[in-house]
Amino acid sequence: MPFVENPSPAIYRQGDVLLVPYSGVPAEAQPEPVQNGRVVLAEGERTGHAHTMLADRVAFFREDGAGRGGYLRVDGLDPVALSHEEHATVQVPPGNYRVIQQREYLPRSGPRRVSD
Repeated sequence: MPFVENPSPAIYRQGDVLLVPYSGVPAEAQPEPVQNGRVVLAEGERTGHAHTMLADRVAFFREDGAGRGGYLRVDGLDPVALSHEEHATVQVPPGNYRVIQQREYLPRSGPRRVSD
């Protein structure tokens, strides 16, 4: 499928997942496995719900095994839906994105991942 650069580099947010336009996927990043035809960007610790996209035009990569964030590539000409059971669906245009799982700061214990 052809890759089309995102003409309007907007930032997309769904719950604790933030997608920021990025120049490309680093060479050392490794593709994450597809789970039941879906790419899972983040899983909720409390509910078991997940931020997912259908895998037919999407690839998700990570640089480390820590499971925090990564890189997303959306191919094709049309947006792909980012879904979650407790959030509105977000249409993500083709392009490359840095995937950031947001954290919250607690003064006495330091930063921690936001639970979704």
